[in-house]
Amino acid sequence: MRARRVSTTTTLCVFITAFLVLATGIVGGVYLYRQFTHYKLRHFRGWCGVPYVSDSEKSGRVHGADLLRAHDGSLRPESSNPIMDSVRDNFFQEQFDLDLEFEQYEEIEVPDFTHGRRGRFIHDFAVNKTGIVDMDGQRCFVMPLNRTLVLPPHSLFDLIVRMRAGYYEVDTEIVRERMRVVTPPILDFRDLGYYIARECSSLPTYRLERMTNAVYKRSLDAKHHATFVEFAGHNIVQLDIANIEAAVGGPSRA
Repeated sequence: MRARRVSTTTTLCVFITAFLVLATGIVGGVYLYRQFTHYKLRHFRGWCGVPYVSDSEKSGRVHGADLLRAHDGSLRPESSNPIMDSVRDNFFQEQFDLDLEFEQYEEIEVPDFTHGRRGRFIHDFAVNKTGIVDMDGQRCFVMPLNRTLVLPPHSLFDLIVRMRAGYYEVDTEIVRERMRVVTPPILDFRDLGYYIARECSSLPTYRLERMTNAVYKRSLDAKHHATFVEFAGHNIVQLDIANIEAAVGGPSRA
């Protein structure tokens, strides 16, 4: 009789333990799901394709639906549309990380750009600055945020959604910004804001200043010239740095 009572008690304890484990798993799963859903509402991370059209191929605007079809490769190779032939041959990808909750920053990475350097742009709307991580040269550049060309996170997110749905005509006009490196490198990162400092504090970081076209042409040297490009809502911005050799980079990362 006593053995049966012990057996019943043991079974009850095992049952209660299993129930508690199951309940904890359910509650934990619901909590993680809600946290994940809330995070997705606060942040957007995704990819988008953007056409890069040179001056000789300049064609104005490309419709979003056509852009996505060209990127997906669903247009036939024998297509005789010169606009879409240009888009297919001149295309770059962008990876977005947008702060939709507070709209303080956005990161736009161009991991593979055949016409220039790989870069990651950090736009900090709290301090009105843009940081550029030179992924090839292991260095950073900082310049004032151009709100005329860079949309805030929510506006850029809405535009990306419209592009994917084919409701937005992408303006392929290239806006060139001529810049030069200011030395020595930055030592105090406090006025650069949290997001730029987070990416650049471990790398040599230099300020950029704008140049006039006349000065830029006199300073231009093909060996010491660097080009970064991004699309942040208005036109395609091509950033040309004349004296890139003045910015000594950090050690390459394996």
